[in-house]
Amino acid sequence: MDHIVAELRTSATQYFPQQGELKNVRIVGHTPKTDHFIYDVVVDFENGSERLAAKVYRASKSGQQNARNMARMESDNLKQVYSLFEKKGLEGVPRPIGDFADHGAIVTEKFVGVPLQSIIMKGALLPGFADNGALAMAATMTGHWLRNFQKCTADMPEPFDSAALMAELETLCQNCKGEGLDDAAIRTILGGARKAVAGGKKTLASAAVLNDFTPLNVVVGEKGISINEFAKMKPRGVALNDAAQFLACIEALEKYPFCNRQITSQVQENFIEAYGVTGSERAILGVLKMRALLSMFAQGRNTGKESAVRKKVMWATVMKRFIQQAAQRTLAPAA
Repeated sequence: MDHIVAELRTSATQYFPQQGELKNVRIVGHTPKTDHFIYDVVVDFENGSERLAAKVYRASKSGQQNARNMARMESDNLKQVYSLFEKKGLEGVPRPIGDFADHGAIVTEKFVGVPLQSIIMKGALLPGFADNGALAMAATMTGHWLRNFQKCTADMPEPFDSAALMAELETLCQNCKGEGLDDAAIRTILGGARKAVAGGKKTLASAAVLNDFTPLNVVVGEKGISINEFAKMKPRGVALNDAAQFLACIEALEKYPFCNRQITSQVQENFIEAYGVTGSERAILGVLKMRALLSMFAQGRNTGKESAVRKKVMWATVMKRFIQQAAQRTLAPAA
């Protein structure tokens, strides 16, 4: 951070020429994550201040060279997406500031806002909060953002391997059976999935895939939304996978007893409508969403402590019931 601050003192004015003379660069806080820190940086000019975010990978977790490699990969992804959005006149991607990948860091303009997941949880806890339209608008903007991102990075359609998808679902179901998922739920999931993919599309839209498109990484502010997590982005993949992961994360919030099913359903519908899912895609999207939910269940609650066995058992019990309900809603045959 000392190096980043020192470099910003000499380069910040070129990124914000309208703000006049540089006065100071300050670190005003930080948030620890599993493999990195997020530092809040304020750059003071004679005409005002600008907020930056510095993501610094922890060398202590994976080694200095690996931290540099992760920072370089994410930095390249971010610059590519920002450039594409800028050419199209789109917003929602933070502007990169400088190049600090050799120090295991990425610095961007900070988009001030609140994670979409926090807004959903607030809507669940506070009666009437979700009725003001803000949550529906945020979900709609999120759907538009993902559709724009995929249009900007679109590639040739790729073959849809339904057999491979079914084999993966069967493996996941067996893994979840060890955690308590019953045979009836498994039959519902696999039977519904086979029906959904049978005679379906031979190809699926392809684009860059974020692989971490979740409500925690969607930041909602007064001027719209922003996505600031590009570490796991791949240049090509099935476009529906990001939408499926997002929907699965929204639905998984129902494992909390206070989270209202009506709210999560509305968020999913607003997102799907804005994203523009066709009729034939919707059935496949439901299968991909179930795959994501089963993956969450199969991974279990990783606490890393034997003393947390009771919490793991409670988590598995809650998730088992939730997966069974999700299977009935998504893949059960119509009455």
